[in-house]
Amino acid sequence: MTHKIKFLVCFRRAIFVLSIEKDHSSLFCSFSSQETLMAKRPQLSNNFALKKCSRRACTAKDRISQLPDDILVHILSFLSVKEAADTSVLSKRWLPLWRYVPRLDFDATKQLGEVAVHEKLQKRYMKKYVRWVNRTLRMCKAQRLDLFRVRFDLNELAQHDIDKWLEFAFSRQVQRLELDLLEGGERIQASDYCYTFPAQLLGLNHCAGQPQSNNVHKLPPLWHNFKSVKVLLFKSVHVTGEVLEFFLHNCPFVEEMVVHGSGTLVNLEVVGPSLKLKHLEIWFCLGLKSLKICDTNIVTLRTSSAHKLLLSNVPMLIEVDVGGHPFRHILDTIMPRGSCILSQLEVLKIHAYGGLEYLEHYKFPQLAKLKKFVVEVLAKEDMSVLGCTHVIGAAPQLKEFELKLLWVDPSRSERECRKAVRCPLHHLKVLRLSGYYGRTSEVELVRVAPDEILRNFAKLQLQGEVPPHIELVIL
Repeated sequence: MTHKIKFLVCFRRAIFVLSIEKDHSSLFCSFSSQETLMAKRPQLSNNFALKKCSRRACTAKDRISQLPDDILVHILSFLSVKEAADTSVLSKRWLPLWRYVPRLDFDATKQLGEVAVHEKLQKRYMKKYVRWVNRTLRMCKAQRLDLFRVRFDLNELAQHDIDKWLEFAFSRQVQRLELDLLEGGERIQASDYCYTFPAQLLGLNHCAGQPQSNNVHKLPPLWHNFKSVKVLLFKSVHVTGEVLEFFLHNCPFVEEMVVHGSGTLVNLEVVGPSLKLKHLEIWFCLGLKSLKICDTNIVTLRTSSAHKLLLSNVPMLIEVDVGGHPFRHILDTIMPRGSCILSQLEVLKIHAYGGLEYLEHYKFPQLAKLKKFVVEVLAKEDMSVLGCTHVIGAAPQLKEFELKLLWVDPSRSERECRKAVRCPLHHLKVLRLSGYYGRTSEVELVRVAPDEILRNFAKLQLQGEVPPHIELVIL
């Protein structure tokens, strides 16, 4: 069920419009502006005018304000920080409630569009954002935090302030901590400007980028405040493997860990059956030399450093999203000792920045459980993509196949279609092609399908290639 709660605060002596939407049904309590009413009937007193308006505009009473504080605070937790704070103008009843909201979502990425057009505004907006967060935290009275999210274009210039924010979040036993500091809200920050996670906050005696201390098991004075953490997300944040391993081994409830664009992450070991981690995502950490995942119950894995990956004894792993360059090294790394792991996957996503021709030289094991296969390839000219058919042919239960073509040179060629062995895709339901240009390479890929696929093709050269039971989406 999706619940949407919207508070629209109308200033200048208007009361409020409160709407609650649930499954496309809504309840509206609306009040007209007192100024408008007085213009029509100046002889009426303010109080009488409001009562008259309420009887005309809305027969329902404001029962929401009569709810207990904990329920109202829970309702406010579905709003952004700014929206929740705006409700304080409604009445004295609402004035203090937003300060107890356990979800602090400081997402201000919408403003970054203006910064992208006028780069000189970047520092001004950063200072404004920092003042807003600092002011809000001074007023916050929540004893525990379900969510603490910072999402804005911030860098090392805000180091001191972000350090204080982290201390605040951990002192409230935060469960979900997100530092999303991407440049412009989309791109990885330049390494020299990235914010650095304060290792000393965890009781570790070194800073990111410095030699690790031998006393890695020393706990900070308030170490129990970290035990509530369930989700960690760091984007454009310098963080070391020691810091991440501290969270893994000292926070018993950590289930999700996401790291993007850390220039100080060199080695990371996710080892041990006691770990609760279910999802790990290590992306564009260019300094990474080793990623070891062994003897753990991880379920999903996403990494752009697959050539640095060592996988062993991960029986619960069912979804893998891998990428890297050159792609040949990824296969050389994971195939010899990963055949048993590949056979247990249900979802496989490959980012082939160097093309797909290397896939043709590998014999994949039987992928009996594979249901979804996604390939994103950086393609040039009319490069063949038949290499992915080696995976398709090994997956008899495949239901969904998606090919994303990122063309460097969108030129066409007049070459004939290559012939390849057709795959008996009896369970295939969805075929998606993104970046379609009608090249020979795209047509020859579809023709690998069985004879019944070569009918009822709806668009361009592919018409007649796809059977009725397959949904074809061309983007």
